[in-house]
Amino acid sequence: MKTSNDHEISESDAYELGRKAFAKGACADNNPFPEGDPRRDEWTHGFMDAQKIPSDQHKPGHPLD
Repeated sequence: MKTSNDHEISESDAYELGRKAFAKGACADNNPFPEGDPRRDEWTHGFMDAQKIPSDQHKPGHPLD
């Protein structure tokens, strides 16, 4: 996932990349940002948020996907 323009990726972009990585089946070890880079934490945050179940998913009457 490393590109020549990694320095142009914002923290909000890193968050979205983390969400997309989970959706594609990546593991948390695939974080492309180095230790100490604030984007690493944002990527992890996005990855973890993507794992959350929507709060209304288990309410009666909610259609199952």
